[in-house]
Amino acid sequence: MHKYLTLAALLVAMPVAAQTPPPVDHSKMQGMNHDNMAGMKHDAPAKPGEPMPPMDHSKMQGMDHGKMAGMDHSKMGGMGEMMRNTPANPYAEVGMAMHHKMMVVGTDASETWIRQMIEHHRGAIAMSKIAVTQAADKEVRSMAQKVVTMQEKEVASLQSWLKRNGKKAQ
Repeated sequence: MHKYLTLAALLVAMPVAAQTPPPVDHSKMQGMNHDNMAGMKHDAPAKPGEPMPPMDHSKMQGMDHGKMAGMDHSKMGGMGEMMRNTPANPYAEVGMAMHHKMMVVGTDASETWIRQMIEHHRGAIAMSKIAVTQAADKEVRSMAQKVVTMQEKEVASLQSWLKRNGKKAQ
């Protein structure tokens, strides 16, 4: 069972880790005057387990979004490529959606963990269902089907915790 959970984690992490985009050419971002962004604290990272400190956006003077019109995000260091499925990576769109959905926050650390894990497992399920239909290797298809079965049980268990604790189901 441990090797299937490890496989599920790898299926979720691989598409993101394998596609580190090249650096972005910020010189094309006309109208962004970084000199006038006083008040932004880049030297005060959040402590582990704590949220990022709030940013005072009113101090971000000089950012002229009007001059940023026509920005072609698909040419920003491969980001457009990373978000589209390819024959070698049919999981890109599902992975990006999963990471977006994992931004959910509960009323406390326990509920947040439960809700983020639900989306994490749902992402693994979606990716594994794609592997079941598209992977050429029979063993990979079999492992992916087992991941679907196990992760569906995990989602049910996490949903049960929400219900037992008077929280709205996800």
